[in-house]
Amino acid sequence: MTVVRRFFPEILLDNDENYIQHLSAVIESVDELSDMEIVKGTDSYHFRIVTSHPKYNMCLLEEILKLNNLYKIHLDLSKSIKSSGTLTFNIKL
Repeated sequence: MTVVRRFFPEILLDNDENYIQHLSAVIESVDELSDMEIVKGTDSYHFRIVTSHPKYNMCLLEEILKLNNLYKIHLDLSKSIKSSGTLTFNIKL
């Protein structure tokens, strides 16, 4: 899996790094050939995940929701998952 990080500080908080590593592991467990881009904005993290095949989208979405519900993190999900073939969501800081 390829992970691209944009606009990240040199030193990242441990909790943020742990979450990103845990999310990467969940994504790799579903689709090891997927790509993830993380952009740090002023008030949120923006995640964009592209799967290797559209058949993984719904299973991956289910696993991402389980992970975030476990941590009680609210996601702002994109509404065009089926049409665009990518999963995009934001986590407010």
